[in-house]
Amino acid sequence: MMALLMLLTGLVLLAAGVILLVLEEAVGRREGGREFRGGFVVVVGPIPIVVGSDEETGKTLVILAIALSLVALALFLVPLILG
Repeated sequence: MMALLMLLTGLVLLAAGVILLVLEEAVGRREGGREFRGGFVVVVGPIPIVVGSDEETGKTLVILAIALSLVALALFLVPLILG
């Protein structure tokens, strides 16, 4: 049951991310020229590796990586606590 819930949560978050990217791209095209800023997070075990095109993007990704790690920890601990 928990695995199905986690799978569905992941799929919903993935779909929401794709929708946000499409909407952001549509708005950006109307505004004209803009610069590319991006980055990525690779989680190896408990250690997130963050790469960003600029400092602001890197800081944002670090915050998101910490939040993701806390959510993963909470999802891991909930079954242990509820027992």
